[in-house]
Amino acid sequence: MIRRNPDQLLAGLKGGLAPVYLITGEEPLQRMECADAVRAAARAQGFEDRMVLDSSTGVGWAALRFEADSLSLFGSRRIIEIRLQEAKVGAEGAEALRSYCAKPATDTLLLISAPKFDVRGQAAEWYKAVDRAGEVVQVWPVKPEEMPRWVAKRLQARGLAATPEAVRLLADRVEGNLLAAVQDIEKLALISGSGPVDADTVLAAVGDSARFDLFSLADTALSGEAARCVRILKGLRDEGAEPVLICWALTRELRAAGLLCAGMRPEQGIPGYRMFGDREGTLRAAGQRLGLKPLRHLLRRAARVDRIVKGAAPGDAWGELVSLCLAAAGRPVGGSAWIR
Repeated sequence: MIRRNPDQLLAGLKGGLAPVYLITGEEPLQRMECADAVRAAARAQGFEDRMVLDSSTGVGWAALRFEADSLSLFGSRRIIEIRLQEAKVGAEGAEALRSYCAKPATDTLLLISAPKFDVRGQAAEWYKAVDRAGEVVQVWPVKPEEMPRWVAKRLQARGLAATPEAVRLLADRVEGNLLAAVQDIEKLALISGSGPVDADTVLAAVGDSARFDLFSLADTALSGEAARCVRILKGLRDEGAEPVLICWALTRELRAAGLLCAGMRPEQGIPGYRMFGDREGTLRAAGQRLGLKPLRHLLRRAARVDRIVKGAAPGDAWGELVSLCLAAAGRPVGGSAWIR
């Protein structure tokens, strides 16, 4: 019985191939990449032919043993790949897989990809037969607290040097969607080339107009322009902007204003932060208008809004963002009615 996680699979492939692999779990990117790794290792060992059976079009279980046996007659090495769209195989599939795994075909590699099986599914005889004959690779969703490390590792593998703030922003933006994270990392590679990746680069990857409006919103709130804040927020919402990015931008500028108010430079407390143009004047004016204690209160409030926009706490994300902006602008009024 061999059950592995994705990292263990990659290490094990260097030592040789098992006759059967079952890659199962809830995370589609990791399932796809594990299957890619098995196929690549098989090609390196001369498995040149490949047949794909997909449950969405009907697997044709009766053909499994016939195809495997017919391959060995001609001496070719081949991958038979079965893609299950649901974590079930039916009675016919269970018998076909149990029978095959009792005596795997020579010069054939069987690769099965499927969603996560529950306890009952893992107790099925065919599942146990696969486990005995080959390897079961189980993939799990990346936990929220693990996401920054996962993003940093992927950025590094892509040859990108990112600041901690850029890593956190990207991890928050994708909210555990690894496919979206990979797409954004590819965008970053195109935008930055071999240069460093900071928070501004991440924002540029999601659209220059969104980047402009995000910082325009923060400046408007810190300048006390309540009505304009609401107009900008409505525009961002209508354009499909992500609340997590808006909350991040507001929080960063509130923190910068608080640091200046406390007699520190924002760069000392916010990695990668840069002040340009008249930004220092805007931040200092906000600090003088609001005061250090209210700014700290706003940051605690922003932390609560951050939990709401990420789904970790109940509440109306857009209404809370409006309320936060209005509070920063000096108009502490409930935000739900303003955003409609």
